[in-house]
Amino acid sequence: MTTASPFGRALRHWRRLRGVSQLELAATAGTASRHVSFLETGRSRPSAAMVERLGDALGVPLREHNRLLELAGLPAAYPEGDLAADDLAPFRRVVDQLLASHDPWPAFVLDRHWDVVRANAGARRFLGDEPVPNLVDLALGEWRALVENWAAVMVALRDRIAADLLRFPDDERLRGLHDRVRDALGPRPGAAPAASGRVICPVFRIGDELVRTVTVAARFESAADVTLDEVRVELVYPEDDASAAVLDAFVASD
Repeated sequence: MTTASPFGRALRHWRRLRGVSQLELAATAGTASRHVSFLETGRSRPSAAMVERLGDALGVPLREHNRLLELAGLPAAYPEGDLAADDLAPFRRVVDQLLASHDPWPAFVLDRHWDVVRANAGARRFLGDEPVPNLVDLALGEWRALVENWAAVMVALRDRIAADLLRFPDDERLRGLHDRVRDALGPRPGAAPAASGRVICPVFRIGDELVRTVTVAARFESAADVTLDEVRVELVYPEDDASAAVLDAFVASD
């Protein structure tokens, strides 16, 4: 009899989350199903290259790649930098240029928990007083009266967090955010049509005027750093000239 290693238990956990058999995982990772079985039961120990191949086959994000390596007794492969530190300065400059060039329209830099880690001047007009505001908290609180199509936006937000949970299925904070949005929507949430008819984006009510928006998310492709793998920039554009005029006046006001 063998006892599953910490790595073996984690590998089985991810494989079951993805709904694949040992044979399917082995075929995708380029190994034998017998070897996958031995890894899960603890009869074999993986190499770093095998952990990488299995993680890629299971769609595991970089943070969880590191965790699988550590559970296998191997060193982490991907650094986790600080966006404010010198080691990520070139990437921070790219982000800052993107934020500055998008002014006066709002742009937010978010981490995987929807915390706002950076924002341009236009975005700060929409943020609360918290030092590190969270967009889910804002959507459930201060923005509820500000967003005309709140129910539709929250349905889309719930689904986006559910997609995040496919990447981080064991993230309890993400799970809590998802459950709060789900509970706020109630058992039968409504969903108004998107402003453009093609995407669901916030329609902000500013005074007596409506600002229809289109939101685009930007990410770093092929990241080899945990922070860069998880960070994204949300760019908010006015959908039409009338919305642009109202938005420009709002962000320019004191």
